[in-house]
Amino acid sequence: MPTISKKTRFVNTNHKYHEIVKVKSAAKFKKKYGAMEVNLKKCLEIFFETKFKGERKNIKSELGVYEIIDGTTVGAPFRCDHYAKVGNHHVVFEFNGNHHYQSSFKIHTDTRKKATLNDPKKNTLEKKGSGPGEKYETFKIPYYMQLTKDFAKYLFHDECLLRLKKSYYSDKKYKKAIKLMYNTEDENMIFAPGLHTSKQTPATYCEEGITRFLKEMGEMSKKYPSIKHQYIKSLKLYIDDVGAEKFIVPEKNKEFKAWFNIEPEEKYLNCIFEREKKAYNF
Repeated sequence: MPTISKKTRFVNTNHKYHEIVKVKSAAKFKKKYGAMEVNLKKCLEIFFETKFKGERKNIKSELGVYEIIDGTTVGAPFRCDHYAKVGNHHVVFEFNGNHHYQSSFKIHTDTRKKATLNDPKKNTLEKKGSGPGEKYETFKIPYYMQLTKDFAKYLFHDECLLRLKKSYYSDKKYKKAIKLMYNTEDENMIFAPGLHTSKQTPATYCEEGITRFLKEMGEMSKKYPSIKHQYIKSLKLYIDDVGAEKFIVPEKNKEFKAWFNIEPEEKYLNCIFEREKKAYNF
């Protein structure tokens, strides 16, 4: 059963996800599996069946794309987390950590980066080059997401059809990817999207970060409502355990509060919520 901290009076979980998927320790899970944050590159290589450039925590391995302003390159290059040429398309996948929602300066940089990568006239790989560049198709992976089947279909089927004119999703690839990242081939054993123990909750987002979050959720959940319901469920469980909404969700943003004010439907909750009581039975 969960325990209550004598100091904070918050409910703490007394198990970790690694126990549920039968990995010896949290350290081993983080190093070998680590969900999307750790094994995103290998996951991409499974679905696209091609090698991607860029290694975790090794900035020198990332593709660097310079911005061109008034015919000359300006400043340091924009670094792309993972890059590959897929068919005739230049594809970039970015893992957006919490600071992409908390810092207005970071959001401004993201906007410039997207505009630069999207326009061949505004980018080049050469430090002193003036083009021509390439049109890069940029995909974003929010730090609060996990590779549920619906999210995988959204990324590798729907978004790829829209941008790359081809689907790269298959159930076989999906099972291989979740085995790599979660040590399971059962989609019902995937760690739920959302925030379960992280202190980087929506309550810490700046106004622009909330707008970005709601836009992402609207796009992902339009066809796949499970993503919204799973995320909201994770936050409601978190609120119950800390006893105050102010630590978890923005108190004064009316748009967020209206979006959040639903009761998650059980039919969408086929994954693991670390703070849910039934998870303690594993």
